[in-house]
Amino acid sequence: MDLRPWQPPLLLLSTTAAATFTVALVIALSLLVTRGPVGSDEYSVWRWEAEHLAGSIFSLLGVGEELSEQEEAERLEAYFRLTSAIRTELQAESPDRALLEALANERALYENDVERIIERYVTDAVVAAGLKRPLPLFGDMRMLWPAVDIELTNPPQVLVRSPRDEIRSKGYTLLQPDLTLEAIERIEAHTDDEDTVSVVLPIGGLAVYPAIIREDRSYYSILRTAAHEWVHFYLAFYPLGIAYNTPDGPTLNETVANVAEVEIARIARGLHPIDLPEGADGRAPPRERSSLSFSTEMRELRLAVDDLLAAGRVGEAEALMEERRLHLAEHGIFIRKINQAYFAFYGSYATLPQSSDPIGPKVERVWEETGDLLEFMSLVREMRTEAELDAILVRLGVDPATITVE
Repeated sequence: MDLRPWQPPLLLLSTTAAATFTVALVIALSLLVTRGPVGSDEYSVWRWEAEHLAGSIFSLLGVGEELSEQEEAERLEAYFRLTSAIRTELQAESPDRALLEALANERALYENDVERIIERYVTDAVVAAGLKRPLPLFGDMRMLWPAVDIELTNPPQVLVRSPRDEIRSKGYTLLQPDLTLEAIERIEAHTDDEDTVSVVLPIGGLAVYPAIIREDRSYYSILRTAAHEWVHFYLAFYPLGIAYNTPDGPTLNETVANVAEVEIARIARGLHPIDLPEGADGRAPPRERSSLSFSTEMRELRLAVDDLLAAGRVGEAEALMEERRLHLAEHGIFIRKINQAYFAFYGSYATLPQSSDPIGPKVERVWEETGDLLEFMSLVREMRTEAELDAILVRLGVDPATITVE
């Protein structure tokens, strides 16, 4: 009898790996995400995984209709045209609820196909960038792992807590996606005390498996978010992802994902050029442009609040945040609440204007020095702290001390 080495099918390996990854990720999230006293308003990641794991496996196995490039373009055009129509109606003074339901039902017909198309586009991009890797125990076999898997839906919201006297996250709690404003304000009031402030914020995506991606966004936004969440999956098996629950971990991970998502989306659009008509690409109709620069206003406010809190002038910092919030509203930029928790959440994305963390410009400088996704990811995935980020910059011939937040 001739004995041949076992050569497992790639689909079997991919499916097994995805299932294993799902279990590991859910366990990690259950440890990292702080559960708060919000009762039935809390969002269950476990329930999400249980309800969608089977669908994920079918998706990874390629079960479904094979579409041509033209058919893919037609599905995308239909889905995002309907999304724009929904967002347009929602901006009406008195939205027609029957029309909104009809449009949403029509869009649901395309949802599964659009998910598979976006998954393939992101997959093609990261493969083109060279991010396939050898499988454990099967070093001669290379594949993209974890596989790209998304679900377009209404994502949970997140309750963020911060000390009053500094901008620092004291924990996150995922909440149900469709909470009323009354319920949100009740939760925040229950969480706030003399030492702690909180805010409930929407999110665009969540790195569970399959990744939760906000459904009511433009094509380009969804493509970038899908890429962003996949980067988290990818990093989870390297020192950077493993170090997420450390002081520098969240900011390093989120900033790397922010930088990488732009390049992945750029590659994807180059490989699959889709020209969606204006007003039918998932965006809402344009509003009158504000005379203010949101980025400039928010960066100046963040730096001023940092200075006031460092000086122990908490009340003045809070008064300034409310004053600037009202100022933004007068110019058509509406934010429900700006407080220390608001900045703690958005500050972990260090490329955003709400952040004053030097990690942002440092990661961006690594990207400027490499300009190649494989080289960039190969460097940053091994770091765990800002000090190690500084060491990468030194290796690239850059003095970290010269990089500052502007």
